[in-house]
Amino acid sequence: MSLEIGTKASIEYKVEDKDLAKNLQISAEDNFPEVFATARMVALMECSAAKMLLPFLEEGQLSVGVEVNIKHLAPTLSGDVAVSTATFEGMEGKLYKFSLEVVDSAGVVGTGTHTRAIVTEERLMSGANKRVGK
Repeated sequence: MSLEIGTKASIEYKVEDKDLAKNLQISAEDNFPEVFATARMVALMECSAAKMLLPFLEEGQLSVGVEVNIKHLAPTLSGDVAVSTATFEGMEGKLYKFSLEVVDSAGVVGTGTHTRAIVTEERLMSGANKRVGK
């Protein structure tokens, strides 16, 4: 089984208050608007690409994000539905390349490219623990 160029996967997501930039502040000085946070839009984009790889994962494997390059073009309000569509563009070595688009009720809100890799969870966690000396 192989992934064909042009294959698409979409996720519909109703934007909630917890997804708004206003609610992602890290420090007291942060003052962000009450619209869909870029970080949450990126998460939605990644999930739509990851969804496409699910049928290709073997026992103990998962897909991880390697690179994200996006443009957040327009604001989305709480309660609106954002739909992220990932399109498979091909392989670069062992890396899976995707183009991404997010739309809401008023049109396109985000576009970009994304790269994912399939790894074993054990190897990933072992490497992560090694980095911090565990």
